[in-house]
Amino acid sequence: MDSNFSTILSAAKPRDRTDQYVILAALFSLGGDTRSVTVREINDRIRLHLGAKGPANVPGSLRKYTAYVEPAERGPPIRWRLKPEGVGRLRAQSGLPLPVAISAQDFDSDIGIVCALEQPEFVAVREAFGGASAWNEVGDARYAHVYRETVLKTESGKALRVVATASTSMGLTAAAIAATQLIMQFRPRLVVMIGIAAGTRSGGKQFGDVLVADPSVDYNSGKVVDSDGIREFLPDPYPIGLNARLRSVLQRYASNPAVFQRIRERWNGTLPVAPNRLHIGPLGAADQVIDDASRVLEITKNWRKLVGVEMETYAVYRACHESPDPKPRMASFKAVCDFAAEKTDSWQLYAAFTAAQFATDFLRSEWDALWPNPQRGER
Repeated sequence: MDSNFSTILSAAKPRDRTDQYVILAALFSLGGDTRSVTVREINDRIRLHLGAKGPANVPGSLRKYTAYVEPAERGPPIRWRLKPEGVGRLRAQSGLPLPVAISAQDFDSDIGIVCALEQPEFVAVREAFGGASAWNEVGDARYAHVYRETVLKTESGKALRVVATASTSMGLTAAAIAATQLIMQFRPRLVVMIGIAAGTRSGGKQFGDVLVADPSVDYNSGKVVDSDGIREFLPDPYPIGLNARLRSVLQRYASNPAVFQRIRERWNGTLPVAPNRLHIGPLGAADQVIDDASRVLEITKNWRKLVGVEMETYAVYRACHESPDPKPRMASFKAVCDFAAEKTDSWQLYAAFTAAQFATDFLRSEWDALWPNPQRGER
């Protein structure tokens, strides 16, 4: 953590490095926003970097800075903790973001779910999480969306608060509004998009295969130009990917057919011939239904490993990415219901079922694995 102290010191001009600034910086670099710190630790940190040029009376100064620090343990020795106001003061003076450790207590719910459609997507989610009787309506009735709440018990026995909603219509705009309002009202730790999508034919995909957007891409973002009388599109995407820990845990399922076999055994209807699988890769999003094979080829020119296309995930990822701190993580589980230019409604129910069942099984089994000991600034 020494580098944090050096960085904070360097961020302020020498004339602005007051005793208060130096002491708060030392306290922050020692993790004082999450643990209690002794005066000796603060002095040692300051002397290591500033020698005899540091503040002369650290204990006395700490007692004066009651707006920014507080005694956490009376001791002896007295141990001090940095208040949120102290972190804010350092941010304002240094101009640095200074991320702090994030824990479950910083959120009001565990999982937020967004579906594009009530039928078949939310209905499949409702059934996967225990059926209609397991859900209750919650939230502020002034909002356009209906929010429903249930509890998911993990394999380790934790009870997770789950809040779900469906957009008022398909598409990026409606999904962005639904996700943003869910985040602002219920502050979930993880936001999940669950539903159906069009798959690409690469990778031997089957109806019901689950696609995870990593990254999600707004493939319509760019510039249309005239090049010698020929209209050309110059893409300018802003792709948004998964949290690294979430990606690592999910990758174990890319070669784990057993979980999909169990899901298939729960389905009472027609099944695809080949086993289902998980595909992690770029998932395109735009406000258009594609029924043209050439359009998919155009998109894959820019995204060689494209796993599919749909209409909402990018909006959900962007809403999470630009939400207030602490930001939720995000993921998207969308199962293949058709192959873009090869449209069919025959597999929509099965695809919605598979996506919802996989999401439930994954979260129930892997929740603890997704959240190792919190690190500074980790989401």
